[in-house]
Amino acid sequence: MKENLQAATQFRMQEIHTPSAFEGALWAAVGIKDARTIFHAPPGCYINQHVNILVNDWTTELYSTNLSYANVMQGAEDKLEVTLRKVLDKKPAAVIIVTAPSVEVTRDDVEGVVHKVGFKDAVVVWPPIGGTVSEGKEELFLRLLDIMQPPKKKIKNAVNLIGPTFSTFNWQADVFELKRMLSSIGVKVNAVLTGGSTVDELKKAPQAALNICMYPFDCGIKVAREMQKRFDIPYLDDIIPIGFEQSAAWLQKIAQLLKIDAAAAIKAAMTNAWEFVRANMVFSVTFEMSAALSLENNNSHSVGISHFLKNEMGIDVVMCSVSSAEAGEKVREVCDTVLVSPTIDEKRELFVAKSPMVIFGNFYDKKVSMDEGFTNFIFADIPTIGYLNTENCPFMGFMGAKYLVQAIVNEVYMKIFLETKGELAGPISYGDIAWDTQAQEALMKISEMIPHFVRATAMKKLQQVAEQLAKERNSAITLAIMQEVADKYTPTKFKAKFSSVFDGAGAEQAGEDEEVPIDQLPYTMDWEDSAKQALEEVPSPFRVAAVSGTEEYAKNHGHAKITKEVIESFRKELGM
Repeated sequence: MKENLQAATQFRMQEIHTPSAFEGALWAAVGIKDARTIFHAPPGCYINQHVNILVNDWTTELYSTNLSYANVMQGAEDKLEVTLRKVLDKKPAAVIIVTAPSVEVTRDDVEGVVHKVGFKDAVVVWPPIGGTVSEGKEELFLRLLDIMQPPKKKIKNAVNLIGPTFSTFNWQADVFELKRMLSSIGVKVNAVLTGGSTVDELKKAPQAALNICMYPFDCGIKVAREMQKRFDIPYLDDIIPIGFEQSAAWLQKIAQLLKIDAAAAIKAAMTNAWEFVRANMVFSVTFEMSAALSLENNNSHSVGISHFLKNEMGIDVVMCSVSSAEAGEKVREVCDTVLVSPTIDEKRELFVAKSPMVIFGNFYDKKVSMDEGFTNFIFADIPTIGYLNTENCPFMGFMGAKYLVQAIVNEVYMKIFLETKGELAGPISYGDIAWDTQAQEALMKISEMIPHFVRATAMKKLQQVAEQLAKERNSAITLAIMQEVADKYTPTKFKAKFSSVFDGAGAEQAGEDEEVPIDQLPYTMDWEDSAKQALEEVPSPFRVAAVSGTEEYAKNHGHAKITKEVIESFRKELGM
């Protein structure tokens, strides 16, 4: 049985593919319009990437040397030369040769083959073995410097966008929006490294007055630094234009660096943005809302979206997973629970524990969240589904912020509609578990205190947890259970308000109930004796809730043991 479980776990993990460095280099290469890419690799590697191109409907050409086992063992320089000459017959503007990990075994002299053929605009990329997808993209960007031409003069108010490549999430829509914004202040995009650019545009990239790193927590900074060193081009890498405020800050910083007066354009954009927010009643809808981000292939979006949700929309970001420690530190400014390169099962457990109202993620996250009963989901990472995102749905810029607002608000409305069957003020169904009259009355009083747009979701959560506890204890849902649930799942700023529901009934019940001995409380963590003694100050009916609330607080703040200091910290957070 144990062996079968291990095999099933291994099988599940094999389903989750993490893109590698050679894929990153390939995706960056095939996005150059009039270049041709040769994948110096066995047919299996080539077929996987060719299928990826077809699924995403990319209009590009990818060639392969289709190395056999004998080629890998004995060397394949001759085969590479034949393939290269065939590709050159098509007269491409440039040829990019990306080597697969297996070529490290042969140690082919790829550069020697290129020199022998005599084609000057050929770029050879050796992606780092075991490297990340971002490292592979960065290596390709750096190798493209070899074909760039030193500028005779700079183009005033021209910039390069560094980072967008094929298989970068939503890159076309984001580039479209950023170009629109830049145009509004008189700035032209000179080249994009690399998605959608021509070889000639890349050769003239050094003519730009400024480089902009669109994904500073993923890739682009190394090549920006090298271009500053070689061509004296400054770069911007400290602002991610996601959200209204950060989009305005991004545009203002570019205007300052290029010495442009963009005040009028930015003011008009922000005025329009806040009119949009008010018209959609955003803050009424997102009040007390929570979200989870699972974007390991999209660290920069993790940083940008998390700050936008928390700082501008007032949404509680309850968890976020990334693949970069640097991105993780930035996200921790707005989210307490940050995972770096977690397993899919670790994320599954947190989805259930945190119960976010909406989840941002990729196809795997969508499947896992559906398995656990989550219906509200927004695609924000790869892999996704072909044709899902278009130039009408950017995440970056002012239009991107509007799209995110619309997507989130629509998810909230849909959740309310599905859970209430279209009736916002419909009755709560109590299911098959018996409810005491006092417990029902308490639930109704709590519902009146919950903001309208999240009332149905919150009430259903309280009901489900109460029924689960009652089942575990083989009892009806009592006032004590309802109080325990409300205390555990109530946001801190509402705890005092909700506790008023139980004050009168709690005092009455306290006189009737026998005192619960301290040593018989349901502890799940290690408690110091002094911490247990502190519970003597808690009225008996509230001790179970005090234990569960304290332990939840300790887990959320990384405490392995309950001490008197932990209890004091918890009390301060509650305002006691």
